[in-house]
Amino acid sequence: MVKKKRNIGIDLLKIIACILVITLHSLPPEDLMVANNVFNLSLYYVGTLAIPVFFMASGYFVLNKKSISYAYSFKRIKNILIVVFSWLILYSFAVLIVKHKLNFLNEIEGSFFTGVNDSHFYHFWFFWALIIMLLIAPILVWILQKSFNYFLVLTIVVTVICLIQDLSLHMGYAYLMRNTQQVFRINTWLEYYLLGGLVGNAHFGQIREFFKTHFIAFSILDIFLYIILIVYSLWNRQIIGWVYAEANYNNILVMLISVISMTLFATSQPKAETVMEYIIPATMGIYILQSFAISFLSKIALFHVYPTLLIPIVFIICMIVVEIALKIPVVNRLFKL
Repeated sequence: MVKKKRNIGIDLLKIIACILVITLHSLPPEDLMVANNVFNLSLYYVGTLAIPVFFMASGYFVLNKKSISYAYSFKRIKNILIVVFSWLILYSFAVLIVKHKLNFLNEIEGSFFTGVNDSHFYHFWFFWALIIMLLIAPILVWILQKSFNYFLVLTIVVTVICLIQDLSLHMGYAYLMRNTQQVFRINTWLEYYLLGGLVGNAHFGQIREFFKTHFIAFSILDIFLYIILIVYSLWNRQIIGWVYAEANYNNILVMLISVISMTLFATSQPKAETVMEYIIPATMGIYILQSFAISFLSKIALFHVYPTLLIPIVFIICMIVVEIALKIPVVNRLFKL
C-alpha cells in the first residue's frame, strides 16, 4: 500500500500554530509585565491565529476526504476522549496521593469550561470543541459532495454571522461573547472549519495555483495584514474593554490572514522536511504539556521579568519530553489523538 504523502506546508503551519499557542499562554495580557510593555503585548496578539489555524487545518483534511461516516467521527472522538480522560485521571490520582485531595470532577469541569478554580486543564476546551466539529463533519461533507455551491453558501452565511457578532462587540455587547464559554462559540469554530475545508477543496484549486504563481506578492500582503491586525488589536482592547486575543476571532482581518496563510502554506514546499516530520507528531503532545511547563517556569524570576523567553524554552522542553514519551509503549498513547 502506497503511503499518502503529507502536505509539508500545512505541517509547518501547524508547528507555527503550536508555537503561537505557547505565545498566548506565556504572555497573559492582564499581567503587568505584558500589559505595560508594547512589545510583549504585540507579541501576544501575534498569537491570535493559533486556534483559527488549528481548526482550519482539521477542516482542511477532514472535509476533503472522499467520504466520512459517523463511524469515522466516533472513532476519532473515542481517541480524543481516551487522551482527555487519561490525563484527567492520572493527574487527579497524583493529587490524591500527594495532597490527599480528590479533584477529578473539578478537573473535568475545568477541561470543559475556562475560569474554573484550581483547574489545570483549561486548554482542553479545544478537544471538546473539536469533538463538536467531528459530530458536525459528516453533515458538512454530505453538503459539500451534494453541491459545492451549497457548501459555499453555508460558509458565507456563517461568515456573515461571525462578522455581525464581531460588530456587536463595538456596540456594547462584548459581554455576550465574553460570557459564552469558548467551547460553545460554535459559529466561530465552524467558520474556520469551513474555511479550512474550502481552501483544501478541489474547486479552490485555481485559486491555490494563483497564490502559488504570485507567492511573494501574497506573502507580503499576508504580513502587511498581520501587522494591521496587531495594531488593531492594541487599539480594540481599549475600545471594547476585552484584552484577550479571542475577542478578535470573528474579525474579518483574522479570517483573511488565516485563509491567505493556509493557502500559501498549502501550496509551498518548505525546506527541512526531515526536521518537520520529526516535530509534527509531537505537536499535540506539546499542546497538552505547554500549560504545565509555563505554570512551573513562570515562577522563576527571570521568566517573570522577561516572559517572552518562555516561548522558545517551553517549546523545546515540551518537544524533548514528548519525543521521549512517543518512544515508550503505552505512554505514547497519552500524546496521540
